[in-house]
Amino acid sequence: MSEDTPEDATTAQVPVEDPASPGPVRGATPAAANPEVGSQALRELLERTRLQRLQELRDSPVGEVPEDSADQAAAVNAKAAAKAAKTASGKAKGNRTDHRGASQRIAQRVARRTVGKLVSGTSTNTQPVPIVTALKGTPYQAPVQATEPSEDEARMVLDLAADIAAITMRAGAATSDVEVSVIAACTACGLATVEVDLTSNTLVVHYSTSDGRLMTVMRVNRGESTHYAKLASVHKLVTDLVDGKLGFHEARSRLDAIRSQRRPFQEWFVTGAWGLMVGSLVVLLGGGAVAAPLGVVMAILIFQVGKYLGRTHLPSFFITSLQASAATLVAMAAGNFGIVDSPQYMVAAGIVLLLPTQSLYSAVQDALTNFPLTAAGRMVGVFMTLAGIVAGIALGVVCGQAMGMSQIEVLVPKNSPHVVTAILSLVASAVVAMAGAVGMQARRRFILPAAVVGLASYITMMSLTLLNIDNVLASLLSATVAGFLSRPLALRLGAPAIVLTIPAIYTLLQGLSIFEAVYQIASETENVTFAVGLSSLFTAILSNAALAVGAVFGGYLARPLKSLKADAVEKSAESARSQESTIAIDSGQA
Repeated sequence: MSEDTPEDATTAQVPVEDPASPGPVRGATPAAANPEVGSQALRELLERTRLQRLQELRDSPVGEVPEDSADQAAAVNAKAAAKAAKTASGKAKGNRTDHRGASQRIAQRVARRTVGKLVSGTSTNTQPVPIVTALKGTPYQAPVQATEPSEDEARMVLDLAADIAAITMRAGAATSDVEVSVIAACTACGLATVEVDLTSNTLVVHYSTSDGRLMTVMRVNRGESTHYAKLASVHKLVTDLVDGKLGFHEARSRLDAIRSQRRPFQEWFVTGAWGLMVGSLVVLLGGGAVAAPLGVVMAILIFQVGKYLGRTHLPSFFITSLQASAATLVAMAAGNFGIVDSPQYMVAAGIVLLLPTQSLYSAVQDALTNFPLTAAGRMVGVFMTLAGIVAGIALGVVCGQAMGMSQIEVLVPKNSPHVVTAILSLVASAVVAMAGAVGMQARRRFILPAAVVGLASYITMMSLTLLNIDNVLASLLSATVAGFLSRPLALRLGAPAIVLTIPAIYTLLQGLSIFEAVYQIASETENVTFAVGLSSLFTAILSNAALAVGAVFGGYLARPLKSLKADAVEKSAESARSQESTIAIDSGQA
């Protein structure tokens, strides 16, 4: 094809009367080869199509004429000409008086199809799956897509999406939530062909412009700092961006403000909340009136020990081990001095405080949502933390026995339920969920919903326990209730589901079973062997893992439950897209 005469080259690509044309022309009748048989509307259609293709070739850069597109347009035109001419010939044989009206209708029909193919490009069977399909079932499933920006604007959009991902990763979001946030932000800003690659601590966003220029932005997360208030703010920002309420510059300003957002609670208040959670867990497990305040003091002590050791940049395995051993020694000392009758409840509550609840939930969710590398990395961290807890409890038991302390009786007989005990347990479960929300730095408006979800999940757990359901199955079903209730409530409050799910799970964690298994391993006797203790430890870990699986499953069950606002936004977006397609077809016909 010559670069100097693009018009001649385009005309040569439309061989309507060439007998060697592919497909549709070979089956044409002799009347189709005669231009006099065709209608005036058909010739006008072919002329408009040729002029349109000629204008596209003139607008494209010199030397980069898309031959495939020209061949496709030529084939479409030849097929349309043969079909319309054949139809016109048949009509002429039957009734020549209505020849012109029928030809005009056929030409309009062919024009709609031709314009639709030119607008949509290649067929959907040969196109790759759009990345916007990853938003199906998420809060951002109906984005209002903008037009494709320029190269400089695309670079700024990529930076905005990468910053959103970096903030959410550091604040404690799951990998799937981070990915859909990036895709939704890019799609809303006009980058519909963006590609996202996300691992445990690295994000790569790649985009190719329409003229073939490549852009890549990368972010690395070097640490986590749980901040659910900031996570909710970013979720609200992306939601407004997807709904078309924000432009790029407003979104950039809001994200810069979110980056420096303060925590809603002071550090001393958070420490007191963790202590209150441990004291409530002691009551929830069956501890007395003295054990609860002593559990608060123990929790504050181990929290401060971890904070002091964290300044030395000691690996988290050793920090967790020392915290678990400190909790075990405090409980053993309280039991030997006769302060409390059941010190095992204190140790169990301290273990719940040290369990990697959020990491376990995120690891299970990543494994279930096709992020195997990230799930493997998180799972390694979870097992290292559990190993640190087990080693710390064993170290505390050995040190306590070396100092002459008596062993802790971990086997607790089951008592019949009492009305007062049941009421105290319900109040304690609500307090545990509220304290967990404060400890995770959630906003004030999420505290009461977290208490409601935690209370519902605990009632489910107690009901299944009274029905003699297996502990693992009961944990799975109770966590499913927590996940099912957390998603619609959190989305209505403008936050991801994890903001309510993690505080609600704290009421279901199996700290006592872990302590019982580790104590059996550390204090091996003739009746309790190492194999029995190891089997009990595996069952306890499996029960805690079932909590994460149930929470994720409950969130997926709640996906069909959409709020009225989400339905209205989705309907408005669909109507806007249908209006755009109608305008495009009408403009093509005009």
